[in-house]
Amino acid sequence: MRSLPWPEMESTQVPGRTIRALLDYLVWISREMRQIGFHAGTDRDEWCRRVQRAYAACFIPIFPGHGDPYPPDVPPARNPGIWPDIPASSIPGMTLRHQLTVLEMLMRNLRDKPWPHARSDEIAEWDRRLSIAFGALDHGEYMPMPEDAQTEASAEAMAAAEAEQEALRAKARRRSLQLRRQLQARKKAAKKKAAPKKAAAPKKAAAPKKAAAPKKAAAKKTAKKKAAAKKTAKKKVAKKKTAKKKAAKKKTKKR
Repeated sequence: MRSLPWPEMESTQVPGRTIRALLDYLVWISREMRQIGFHAGTDRDEWCRRVQRAYAACFIPIFPGHGDPYPPDVPPARNPGIWPDIPASSIPGMTLRHQLTVLEMLMRNLRDKPWPHARSDEIAEWDRRLSIAFGALDHGEYMPMPEDAQTEASAEAMAAAEAEQEALRAKARRRSLQLRRQLQARKKAAKKKAAPKKAAAPKKAAAPKKAAAPKKAAAKKTAKKKAAAKKTAKKKVAKKKTAKKKAAKKKTKKR
């Protein structure tokens, strides 16, 4: 599955919307709500509380006595006492104009500034915060956001994210290949270690065959000796016979 860069991923808190869509709406509605008299009468107090809820979800609370004093209104109040130049719901020294202005600045920064290495826990936390702010400032079907307020994903950011994902996939492939080669090398080394033990058995079996050669040579020698002995025995027998014949002839002559 392709991993999308910030803020193109789907919101897990607001189904059917991306984080970019939440940011687009918050940028747009924060600007629209700064119009003179945007909310008045009985609705004014309710929307003051809603703006405070959205502001508190997106900013770290200000603690008296720590750091700089509360910043001045940005921009300065134009019509004091009239929306949005009225006191904030829960923070002394702030007005709704100030809260809506810094909300728009933060949402625009989160939407337009690249965030290539956002961690999953950071994305989940901002998804939670943005969903609270969206729920607080959502005007529903009464005031839909125009199409020209919607932004599209940056082609450069998408290409960079795709290149980063491809680099990660290539790294994973190289690592997998390296592990396979290491495994093959280990198997070959194990075979080499086991090979001498298997070759030892034929050498032991071949030893008696080499020893059989002297026995054959000795047998041939004894056979030759026996043959020679037979020949000498035959010669002796022949000599004895000839001697006996000669002796018999002498006796006959004497008679």
